[in-house]
Amino acid sequence: MKTFALIARRKDITRDEFRDHYEEIHAPLAIDTLLEGTQRYVRSHLRDVLFGEPIFDVVTGFWYRGPEAAVEIGKRLASPVGEPILADELTFMDKPANTFFAVTEHPVIGSEEAEAAWCGLVLVAAPEGVAPDAFLADYEASWIPKLLEAIRAPTWCLQNRAVAAGPDTPAYHALTQVHAAGDAGVAECAAQLAATGARVVAATVTEHESNLPW
Repeated sequence: MKTFALIARRKDITRDEFRDHYEEIHAPLAIDTLLEGTQRYVRSHLRDVLFGEPIFDVVTGFWYRGPEAAVEIGKRLASPVGEPILADELTFMDKPANTFFAVTEHPVIGSEEAEAAWCGLVLVAAPEGVAPDAFLADYEASWIPKLLEAIRAPTWCLQNRAVAAGPDTPAYHALTQVHAAGDAGVAECAAQLAATGARVVAATVTEHESNLPW
């Protein structure tokens, strides 16, 4: 089981300050007190926004051992054990802007372990009135190949499809992760997709993965 959290910084701190606090204070605190039951914990901090207007500053990925582990972590967060985490969040996050959704992974090309000079992500949501399943089918058949053509020597691409849970609509219907040698027109490709009515954010990121002690 995998979820993404799109997390925004407080407006009175810079993106660099947000990243430093997250990596030096918040992530270690989460591991020490909360996250046992996860298999991976990865933060993709925005570096350069190539297209769109993101209302978040990091995409945090959580891989759980299973649904039961995710539920247990939620219980921990709501208990006294979670109080230090919740208090720390207020020091650097704009919590009302944060959003979470589960995803399923669908490999496109390559291996995540390959060395990459360029790391990027593209988040997409279906145009108004278009069914998400139909949009995703077209995006994966037509637009991901165009995205890969707009990147120099891609080594890895992973498509993450959002999973609807209850009445809430995911903030995005898909998040595409790419490792490559460099950019060769991602912004132009994203603009063309947005011209169809889709909501699109494209950015380069710096990736930070924690070594979990369990």
